[in-house]
Amino acid sequence: MNIAPIFFGKLNNSKTVNTNNYTDNRLIKPNYRNQLTQDTVSFGMGAISDKIWHNFVKDLPRLKRIGMTYLDATEAIANKLKEDGVEFVRDMFEATVVKEPDSKLSKVNRSKTFDVRDAIRTTLFVKNPYDVSVLFNKILPEYKLRGYNIADISTSVADLMERGYMPFEEAKRITEFFNIPHTKESHNKFFRELKKLCYDYDETKKLLAEYLKEGKTPNEDEVIEIIKTLRKDAPDVDIRLKKNRINTSDIPKEYKYTLGKPQKSGYEDIQIRFIRDVDIDAKNPVYHELLIQFGPTYNRNAFREHKLVYEPLRLFGELNINMDTTTKGVENYKLHPENGVSKFISDIRKMFREGVSEKLIQNGKNEDFLNNTEDNKEIFFTEKDEKDFERRFKNIKGFLIEYYNQAKERAKVSSTTTELIENDFKADLKLINKIQKALKQTIDTLNYEHGLKD
Repeated sequence: MNIAPIFFGKLNNSKTVNTNNYTDNRLIKPNYRNQLTQDTVSFGMGAISDKIWHNFVKDLPRLKRIGMTYLDATEAIANKLKEDGVEFVRDMFEATVVKEPDSKLSKVNRSKTFDVRDAIRTTLFVKNPYDVSVLFNKILPEYKLRGYNIADISTSVADLMERGYMPFEEAKRITEFFNIPHTKESHNKFFRELKKLCYDYDETKKLLAEYLKEGKTPNEDEVIEIIKTLRKDAPDVDIRLKKNRINTSDIPKEYKYTLGKPQKSGYEDIQIRFIRDVDIDAKNPVYHELLIQFGPTYNRNAFREHKLVYEPLRLFGELNINMDTTTKGVENYKLHPENGVSKFISDIRKMFREGVSEKLIQNGKNEDFLNNTEDNKEIFFTEKDEKDFERRFKNIKGFLIEYYNQAKERAKVSSTTTELIENDFKADLKLINKIQKALKQTIDTLNYEHGLKD
């Protein structure tokens, strides 16, 4: 099998394959895969949660000492680079230089990993972050002089491909695998060579084993998907700025694939993680996060957006219901998928992202970057907006009731399964009510503030 001549034509048009091929039976079964994770690492619940909390609290004094040293270095760098538009407002960040235990535990719960990297954190303001020459030629060298090195992070080849990486050598290696003798010795040699290209291939190894077990050879599209599961070390730098505003020739070769994109809200920043010289060989180094933003107003607006919009909307991801397939398998919605729960949740997200998030972010950018607040947008909700808000949540709750009723009907032969389904229903309904309450508070707060301006 030789896919080299056609591989990269396929690559440019490839999309990650969803390996969950749901059937109609699967569609109305609650998604139990989140339950153990939530029970073991959510706030105040379970032995793992208690241990994490205890370790975080125990380490706080040491982390605060390290954090103060980091702030000292950041302040010195900002003072030195003041003429380059670099500013550090220490009073804004001294109290939060160490990520608090509850915040860190929340991130563990969301990310489903204990590798939470921003133990120490602060923010620099740069008048024009789009001029990345200031970052690479001045800011980063100053941190390096003070003993702070760019950390590496394990990144999937899929993520790197999103940023323009073309895995020529990986394609060659994976293709070769199906042309070698399938003996233990040849396999060991193959993976030794593969290790030179990537940091981790555990998931890839499982996929290759499945193809061998089934006696199949992957086609070109499947080879691309196999390659995407490989993981490589990459600099822990994420330039989340509008690409068309950046002179990409100012990005050094070793940072070529650090250019990402803004968040859906329009939020932009640069995110970097350092480790100190003394931690380079440490098993558990202390990571130091640095955010680069446009300025103080932008920072405050981004913080408000996070609290008012991002945090409540994020909770939709904790629902037990399978959000990939919620418009099928429920009889009343089967012929009208536009009325499914995914559509209602999407509409709610759009309402708050367009009505609040994008405006807050742009208003902050107007003041700190453009020096022009005349184009700032008013942020409030109309009476129609509020009625649409209530209607959408009412429809979501109605959908949940029918979704879980059908699940219980199909599982009625098993009292244990029925009880699990009922528990998931109660948890989902409680979570939906929590989201609705938080977002209603956002509406009331912003409308109150808007009324004060009139």
